[in-house]
Amino acid sequence: MKFLLTIFFSAIALSTCENKSSEKNAETILYVNSSKVECTGVGKMQCLQTQESETLKPNDWKNFYGNIEGFEYEPGYIYKLSVKKEKLDPATVPADASTLKYSLVKVIEKNLDEKMRLHDIWALRAIDGNMIDVGNFQKHPVLEIHLNDMKIFGNDGCNTMFGSIETLDEKTIVFGAIGGTKMACSNMELSSKYTSGLEKTKTYKLDGLQLYLYDADGNELLRFENGGLK
Repeated sequence: MKFLLTIFFSAIALSTCENKSSEKNAETILYVNSSKVECTGVGKMQCLQTQESETLKPNDWKNFYGNIEGFEYEPGYIYKLSVKKEKLDPATVPADASTLKYSLVKVIEKNLDEKMRLHDIWALRAIDGNMIDVGNFQKHPVLEIHLNDMKIFGNDGCNTMFGSIETLDEKTIVFGAIGGTKMACSNMELSSKYTSGLEKTKTYKLDGLQLYLYDADGNELLRFENGGLK
């Protein structure tokens, strides 16, 4: 009887150990976004954006402060990964490091992210649906979109400008406050309409070499052309 009880409890202990080991080294699905974002860990750094989920959910990205062992990241693609997530002993981990270790099992999907086409230099073509005359500006107004650090640069036809991208997905783009130099040029009204259009932008559409920016009601604010500088 004692022998049978010993076997019984040994089996329970073994099962418990196996379950704990399984929990400690679980495989999971991890999505990785097409661009990194500025984040703050020990200091300022560039973080991957990830989702730990069976299905990809729009606008549910979270900053990933560590590394994925064995994974070679290439900007411009959305990845679906199978990874092993291992819980480390806190006693062996530095105070400023994660107690979770991620290791790549395999790349399930690697898909080109269409919104990465935004990452370029765009020449202004129209304001409020009306084609502009470049001769009315000191220089051709342009918009430079930098998705790697979620920032914008360019000029409004007179002054150099800069800002940030606060929200971005397949249809939505929202810019932060636009800053810039303060030179006075002729026809500042058009330059003001340009920067005002950027600040009102809520959605966008890419159509060939054209980029359209719209307000919350779907009205065209600004139209740009890729490679359209003259």
